[in-house]
Amino acid sequence: MKLYYTHILALALTPVCSFQIAGTRPGAIRGFHDHDGIVSTRNDFSPRKHSELSASSTLSSQTSRPIGATDVEIVGNVVYLLPHNAKDVESKFGSSSPYGNPSIMEACEQLQRKANWFSDGVIKADIILLPENEQDFNSIKEAVVNADALIALNISSENDLNFLRDVFGTRKSLGRKNICQYALDCEGDLKPLCASYDLESPSLGTMIPWSDDASSKRMEGQMTGLFDRWTADDFTFSLMLFFNQFSGSSIDWVKYSIDATWEKGAVQNAGELINMVTKCGDCITECVQDEQCKECLDALTAVDTRDQVASYRTLVSYESELLRNFSFCILQKNNIFNCEAKIPEFPKVTPMQTFRGKPLTSEVARGILVGHLDDEIALEDSERTDISWKVAAGANVAYDQFPSQNQIFYESVNKKAMWYDPVFRVETIDGRNVWCKRHYRVRDGKVPGTFRFSVLDNGVTSDESWTIIDVADDLSHIVFHYAGAARAVGQRYLGGLLCTADGSLPSESERGPIYEKLRSCGIDPWELFEVDNRDDTPGAIDAGPAPLDFFRKDVLQKKQEAKN
Repeated sequence: MKLYYTHILALALTPVCSFQIAGTRPGAIRGFHDHDGIVSTRNDFSPRKHSELSASSTLSSQTSRPIGATDVEIVGNVVYLLPHNAKDVESKFGSSSPYGNPSIMEACEQLQRKANWFSDGVIKADIILLPENEQDFNSIKEAVVNADALIALNISSENDLNFLRDVFGTRKSLGRKNICQYALDCEGDLKPLCASYDLESPSLGTMIPWSDDASSKRMEGQMTGLFDRWTADDFTFSLMLFFNQFSGSSIDWVKYSIDATWEKGAVQNAGELINMVTKCGDCITECVQDEQCKECLDALTAVDTRDQVASYRTLVSYESELLRNFSFCILQKNNIFNCEAKIPEFPKVTPMQTFRGKPLTSEVARGILVGHLDDEIALEDSERTDISWKVAAGANVAYDQFPSQNQIFYESVNKKAMWYDPVFRVETIDGRNVWCKRHYRVRDGKVPGTFRFSVLDNGVTSDESWTIIDVADDLSHIVFHYAGAARAVGQRYLGGLLCTADGSLPSESERGPIYEKLRSCGIDPWELFEVDNRDDTPGAIDAGPAPLDFFRKDVLQKKQEAKN
């Protein structure tokens, strides 16, 4: 259930003969974007060793770099500026979580960790608390002024706001074109600054779409939109986009783009387009001539395909065989955009070691996956239903918010591997309710409780590492962590799931230890999104019965034939 970005450049291909190679600019071609680019050629940041970034006593930098990383060169730093009583100030994060809204301090501690993980340790994030006494402001001013990215949150007192106004003004006067500053959920009306774009006094250069000013303006708009979602993933993703474009160094998490952008330039855009037409002309023609396939491409032109939230919902709204063929040829088979991605290594997670008082084995771990499915390897206390687990809550902002999420795990015919069939309901962007399904191959990992998942999803292969973090002895709940990558689109992602037999959340009294297990694998409980698994909602009724046995019925038939 992962994102595979099939919004390529196909809309530009409908009238292929109208494409002007010489002198053509993105934006003049239908389907080209004004999004930020892949990698900036600017080199305004000076790489610094981690130890060169000093911190005052008010800084929190508990996750300076991924464990195991050595000699990491810091290419940029973020400062989260908070009020002195940040532990007592409720944030806007966690609004969809059963945990509720964390304090702004708790939220920023997780943002700090995620900046470290998403950047592989090359972005340093610090938390600075404003002193309670005004006379102590100078003790933090240098660190705040010199930050590459300054994010002020929940500032409300007049003294604090006066200091923030002074800092914002000082930073502007430096004339640096590689910094940004935002005041989020603060009193007053402090306008953002993003690279060379100043919202208070925009230059005429913003009207020239290929200029640095226009590029900075596009980035400011994209960052603001991501911040407004108030999720840890979107916040961190926003900052990774900024540093990827303006630090002079690429950030692997976001450096690949399959969009045509002003930042790429006409030569690269044209080369990619020609390569697509040459290698996948038939697939492209068939897709753009089909109403549903073409409608999907039209919808995807409005988003940056690196934005997993917007893109994945659009993609699953218009799934079709033509779309799969289109993306398989362009992305998976020919890798037109020369993307690369590896499964994230951080945070490091450890599987549960024992189950029901005994060391966990690979055989038992398989039975745990099978869960409550009526299957020959189901464990004692399995309810033996038509599903293994239902997702009660998930932590990935793009993939774990869908309603009615069913998980079905079962062994392959030869028992050498397993299959995983997630079946989930999608509320499409045009108002329909449809069922989506995937068919993953599952292999045992080297350590019991770890698994390797792979799937061809909408034409693109995804590779994932799953870990069983915790499971109740009576199978009343299970906690998964996953990390994955889709190489052909340069995509990496992290997530976690809390699942139960019927998709309802464990009782309040049971959640404390579960939350601690989630924290052990890098997931704060306020990041969870509660899944709506009700069967009597208008959307569930509209979708009809879930195709739970779509893939499994063939496997069961083959198993029966093998027995005979």
